[in-house]
This record gives sequence, C-alpha cells and structure tokens, in this order.
Amino acid sequence: MMTRDQIISRLIGCLLTVLVGITSAPAALAQTADADARAVTIGPLSVVNIADLEFGRIIPSPAAGTVFMDTRNGNRTSNGGVTLAGGPSGRGNFIIYGGPNQIVEVSIPGTMTVTHTNGSDNMNIDQMAIGNGNRNFGTFVRGFLGTLGIYQLTVGGRLNVDADQEAGVYTGTFTMTVDYL
Repeated sequence: MMTRDQIISRLIGCLLTVLVGITSAPAALAQTADADARAVTIGPLSVVNIADLEFGRIIPSPAAGTVFMDTRNGNRTSNGGVTLAGGPSGRGNFIIYGGPNQIVEVSIPGTMTVTHTNGSDNMNIDQMAIGNGNRNFGTFVRGFLGTLGIYQLTVGGRLNVDADQEAGVYTGTFTMTVDYL
C-alpha cells in the first residue's frame, strides 16, 4: 500500500505533466492571414486654354442681332442686323490634364459680358455651352480623362449685338471649373 506522501508525490507529478501538456500544445483553431495596404495618389488637375472663344469681326446695323459660335463644329452664323465680316473666329478650346481614367465634372457659366475698351459699352454672351466632338453638353458635363489622363473640350455661345453697337474691341473672361469625382 502506498503511503500518503507517495500519493501526494504522484498526484503532483501527474498534475505537472498535464499542466505542461496544456500550456505547450498549439491552439487548434488559430489562423493567420497577411494583407497588403496601398494608396494611389493622383496629380492635381490642370486646365489649359488652347484657344479663346472668338466671335470674329462683325458689322452692326440699326437693327439688333446675334452671332452664334457652335461648340459642336465651330460654325459661326449671324442673325438679325449683324453681318459677319471675316477675321479670326472660333470656339474656345481647352485641354484638361489629370490622373489616368479619372472622372471629372466640368462647368462654365451660362452667360457672361464682354466690355468695350472704352469701359462703358457691353455685349452679353448667352447660350454658352461645352462641347466635345460633335456634341453639345450645355454648361455642365461629367467626363472621363481616359488612359492618358486627357480630356479635350470646346466652348461656344451666342453674342447679342445691340442696334448700332459701338465699334471697337470687346473682351471678357469666363471661368471653366473642373473637379475630380
């Protein structure tokens, strides 16, 4: 028969063996996985004005009229008391540069004013529109910069000429706003 001290020694030995086995056994359900982290930076947008919106030379008359510059094809036409008189004319032309395959929103005002060099006579331009190819988008377009990060747009509108409009050079500025989406 075993003595009390022998039983306690064996019991302590068994408990130590079990304790060592439990603490050194690998966790049966533990799993690990690796993941990558990444970020893509894109350069700032830039808008380059290649050509100004130019209505060309016109001859006003005692009757009011208009000159229309078509953003789709660059055709210049007149209506009412305005005669086209040649000279350079053309739709505005812009190139937008940005990150490849980016979507952008482009907008322009629907109207603007051009002012005579004398500072007091004006003409209004309305029906302003953005175009691309043979399309007219109005004053807003959502576009795709493509794999090269380039988007080309044109701008046209209608110049309103008053009866007996003062002769001279008229200029004004409009802003094209471009935002990344």
